[in-house]
Parts: sequence; C-alpha cells; structure tokens
Amino acid sequence: MSHMEKESKLGSEALDKLAGVFKVLGESGRLALLQELKQGEQTVGDLVEITGQGQATVSKSLKMMREAGLLERKKEGVRVYYRVEDRLVFDLCELVCGKLSRDHKSLGEIEYLI
Repeated sequence: MSHMEKESKLGSEALDKLAGVFKVLGESGRLALLQELKQGEQTVGDLVEITGQGQATVSKSLKMMREAGLLERKKEGVRVYYRVEDRLVFDLCELVCGKLSRDHKSLGEIEYLI
C-alpha cells in the first residue's frame, strides 16, 4: 500500500472548499488585507486608507474572504468591522513564507510578510 493510500482522502466537496480558500489567498491584494487584519478589526475605509487599494476592490476582497470562512464581520451602527475568523490562516502563510525563504535565500524578509 502506498503512502497516499494510507492517508484519508478528501471528498470532492471538501477539495472544492479547500481550492476555494487557496484561490482567495492566491492574490497579493487580499494577502495585504489579511496582513492588516492581523493587527485587529478594521473597517473597509480603514483598509482602503492603509493599503491604497480602491474601495470596490477592498469590499469585493473582504466579501470573498468572508464567504471562504476566513473573516467575520460585525456591524456597529453604520460601521462594519472585519476581523480574521480563524488565525490559523496566518500559520499557513508562515509555512508558505518559510518555504519561499528557504527556496530563495535573497527573499529572507518574506518570512515576516504576514
């Protein structure tokens, strides 16, 4: 029995959800938003100001990340605050950054990106 046969395999629905999370994380603008949300709750306006991205882009990205289960939103009056729902997303980013750093020694600063 091969190594792959010993491990449990994900069903097609679970693989689709996993692919969706990686798709959401596969865009630098969304990673920049996550980097800012690592510091704590932010509004769309805060994130627009901090990242320099357009309001429509930030709103669309936050919606995608929320639908992927990465973010939560909380409404207080007219303001909506976003925060990271599961901080494990940062563990994943650290793993990838560590690999990139090992593969590309000249990019040592990448470990601290997120």
